[in-house]
Amino acid sequence: MTESHEIQNLRYSRHLGLDDFSQQSQKKLATASVFIIGIGGLGTTASLYLANSGIGNIILNDYDSVDITNLPRQILFNSGDLGQNKAEIAKKKLLKFNPNINVRSLTEKLKEEKLGEMALVVDAVLDCTDNLQSRLLINKVCIKNKKPLISGAAIRYEGHIAVFRNDIAIKSCYNCLYQQDDENIEDCEGSGILAPVAGTVGTVMATEAIKILVGKESMLDNRLWILDAKNNTNQVLKIRKSKTCQECSL
Repeated sequence: MTESHEIQNLRYSRHLGLDDFSQQSQKKLATASVFIIGIGGLGTTASLYLANSGIGNIILNDYDSVDITNLPRQILFNSGDLGQNKAEIAKKKLLKFNPNINVRSLTEKLKEEKLGEMALVVDAVLDCTDNLQSRLLINKVCIKNKKPLISGAAIRYEGHIAVFRNDIAIKSCYNCLYQQDDENIEDCEGSGILAPVAGTVGTVMATEAIKILVGKESMLDNRLWILDAKNNTNQVLKIRKSKTCQECSL
C-alpha cells in the first residue's frame, strides 16, 4: 500500500531540509527511472539508497543467484536467499523498504540489443557489474543512446567511480580507460575484497545518480575517483579521450 502525500513528505523531510533540495527535486526523483546492472556488492547498496530516496522507477538486472560468499557485502541478501536470483530477491526487498516505488527485475544475461532497449527508457544507468566485457558493452550502449552512465568497481581495499554525462556531451568514455585486450583487470573473486569497500562505492554511485536526476552537476563527469580504504587516500583523475577509442571517437 502506498503512503499518503503527507506521509511521503515526512519520509523525505531530511532531503527537503537541504538548502538546495526542494519539493520539486523530490518530485523529479519520484518520476525518475534508473537501470542498475549487476546486483552484487555495489548494486545492492546503490539500489537500496535509491529506493529509499524515492526513485520512482528502478530496473534491476542480474542473472546470477545468491551465494554464501556474497553475504558479507551484498547487503540486501541473507542466508534465506541462497540459491535464488539476485534481481528477483532484491526487487522484493526494495519494495518492502519503500512501497511507493516501482521495481522491475530482469533475470537473464542481456545482449546488446536488449541493453539498448532498457537504457533508452531510463534517465540514468548504473554499471555495477564485475567484469570488463560487460562494462565495455554497457559503455557502448550508453554512448549510442546518449544516457548518463555511473560506473563503479571495487576490489581488495580499492574502489573506482566514474561518471560519463553522455546526455550532455560525449567527451570520453570507459573504453578510453580500458579496452577489451587489457589483461590486468581482476575480479574480486580472484583477488578478494573488504566488504565495506563495495558498500562505499555503491553509496557514491547512488549519490551521483541522484545528483544527475535532480539536475545537479557532477564533479566526477569524465573523471575517475580512486578510493584507497587501506591507506585512507583518494585521488581524482581526468579521463581524457583516447585517439584510438572505437566508441566515443566515432
